[in-house]
Amino acid sequence: MKVLVVVPTYNEVDNVRPLIREILAQGETIDVWVADDGSPDGTGAAVREAMAEFPGRVELIDRGHKGGRGAAVLASFKKGLADPHGYDIFFEMDADFSHHPREIPKFLAKLQTHDMVIGSRYVEGGSTSEWGAARPLLSWMANKYIALVAGVPVRDTTSGYRGYRRAVLEQCDFDRIKIKGYVVHGEMAYQAWVNGFQLGEVPIHFKNRVRDASKLTSEEIYMALLNFALLRFRYGFRPKKRARPAEVRS
Repeated sequence: MKVLVVVPTYNEVDNVRPLIREILAQGETIDVWVADDGSPDGTGAAVREAMAEFPGRVELIDRGHKGGRGAAVLASFKKGLADPHGYDIFFEMDADFSHHPREIPKFLAKLQTHDMVIGSRYVEGGSTSEWGAARPLLSWMANKYIALVAGVPVRDTTSGYRGYRRAVLEQCDFDRIKIKGYVVHGEMAYQAWVNGFQLGEVPIHFKNRVRDASKLTSEEIYMALLNFALLRFRYGFRPKKRARPAEVRS
């Protein structure tokens, strides 16, 4: 199957080429698209060097402005669905090795029987490091809150390391997504779940980046909490019935 890995970037010049090499090493049918938000540090130039090193397998989506991780991923997915390569599986992951490419085979194995697979810090075998004391607590509370108000049957709804079967993104109504930034993951998971797709999780180790990541503003946090509480009313309370991937193949 053809696999597309989308990597949103902003100022990742030191990481992006090594990351691309690691991703492509996971399989010959894997391509990488880097969605760069106009990084001033030369990230785009580094991606172009990788394009020359791996012709036909790497592409730069130069967005020209800082629009945020969620917007970069959604725009790339839309473009990927229309691409003539006909990608079967889509991934999203961070560019700083907090999500490691060596985990990709676990996702691909799980996607044989599930439609959407999340890299989870909170299932057996999952873990985090270099997170300090407050962030793990905040992350745990956010996921508990989403599970309570939205009912999505996964333990790490906010994880940005995930893989999708093509059908999930084809059914996704990108234009209805109101949540912005990193927490767009929760609304995408809800759409997948309420459309009847089978969600699964695989354990990952999340290593916090050395330098500071972008911070959510108080307004973004407030709007995210409000929108999560409204997901059931916007999309419906119960998942549709849908054949599972294994049933379709059989």
